[in-house]
Amino acid sequence: MQFTRNLRRARSAYVPIFLGSLAATLLLAGCGTKPSTSSARLERSVSETDASRKLGNSMKLLMDSMKDPASPLHFSYKAQRNLNPRYPMDPNAKPDVGPVSLQADVAADSLHISETRGQKKEENKAKKPDQLAWSMGQLSLIGALADAGFALAFGTPVARPAGSDTVGGVATDKYVFDTSASLGSARAGLEIAQSMLGGKVKYGAVKGSAWLDKTTNRLLKFNIDTDMSDQAGNSWKEHYEGEATRK
Repeated sequence: MQFTRNLRRARSAYVPIFLGSLAATLLLAGCGTKPSTSSARLERSVSETDASRKLGNSMKLLMDSMKDPASPLHFSYKAQRNLNPRYPMDPNAKPDVGPVSLQADVAADSLHISETRGQKKEENKAKKPDQLAWSMGQLSLIGALADAGFALAFGTPVARPAGSDTVGGVATDKYVFDTSASLGSARAGLEIAQSMLGGKVKYGAVKGSAWLDKTTNRLLKFNIDTDMSDQAGNSWKEHYEGEATRK
């Protein structure tokens, strides 16, 4: 029991760190473009690099707020993603895309999560003193964010500002990204990042939008579409959308 508890905690701690490393790898590779002699292009390049830096850390900030919220928050999540637990570890398994949804109310000492995966529904209520139940709830939250986080990391090097907006009454900066338009070192960065994931599953085009809190740069809302494929010739599409608001 203690080993299982420690393993779950380790996984919850590792995901944000890996996502940060993945985003950093993509960003560093994407910043290796040649400087432009045009002041307008240089200004645009600086703006896009700043957007990439902010976006690269935004998911980790959201995950941190889920683990230790300064104030109660509600997180709503919907996705179309692979539901086959044997894929991709089992070489004979194929991706099975289906709906996932999650509603979570998180406070400093309590959480309430309702999650649906395909036809399976689960509910988790926990108080922080119950460390096992708390860790299981946190693992559900991190799991929901991880898939979106990987896709978001791939969009990081090509992110560009798209104006201002509000999410749940909070002022935000909006960013958009589309890796199908990436060229040069940005595409090289994508190849490097693919190798970090082991090469079994590959990201094709990643398109979407992200809304970051103007004050903290924390991710508050995202809407992402991805094209996926693997070495066996399977191809499919996944979609992730989520929104975190103060209660």
